[in-house]
Amino acid sequence: MSAEVESPRPGTITGPAPEANHDIVLMRRMRERDERALEELIRRFERPLYSLAYRVAGSDRFAQDIVQQVFVTVWRDAHRYDPTRGAVSSWLFTITRSKAIDMLRRETGAKRRTVDVDLSLRPANDDVHEETWLRTRRDAVRAAVVELSDIQREAVTLAFFDGLTHVEVAEALAIPLGTAKSRIREGLIRLRRDLGESLSESVSATDVAGQGR
Repeated sequence: MSAEVESPRPGTITGPAPEANHDIVLMRRMRERDERALEELIRRFERPLYSLAYRVAGSDRFAQDIVQQVFVTVWRDAHRYDPTRGAVSSWLFTITRSKAIDMLRRETGAKRRTVDVDLSLRPANDDVHEETWLRTRRDAVRAAVVELSDIQREAVTLAFFDGLTHVEVAEALAIPLGTAKSRIREGLIRLRRDLGESLSESVSATDVAGQGR
């Protein structure tokens, strides 16, 4: 089996992989108000963005609304994308997650106002300690993820933090399924090496590697 070539070809836009370079080109075209670039970006990312929105919002109607809002935002704010700060896919998933959380909060707040019930609960001391410990472990994982290569970090972030399956990661990055699995697996191996036992406490193999059925 031949090894995967990850380095960009001479003369291409600097980036982690050819598909990421293509996304950057689309963003540049969108800054010039090229509607065909937006249409291509929608074809590329509509399904994985919907999957993330649905996971957060838990509603087909909300997920569809969120995805529509994301692409409206991207079209309006295409000039805000900075390729030096990450891949286009990461930027899109960040926007989607943020809008989904905002919508969920609005809906939760509306329901609370409707029934006029105080749902606030004071956690027990044990709950507070457990929440703090879980947050600390998750922060450790995030810090280790930063040290991954660009292609590993992008794949692991989509799978672990955004909750996409291997199939959805492959769709989001426009790469073969086997390549997506390899990048996630290699990233996990690196994380296990860097974090040791703390990784098994923070994220089990099924959290990431076991998603890609």
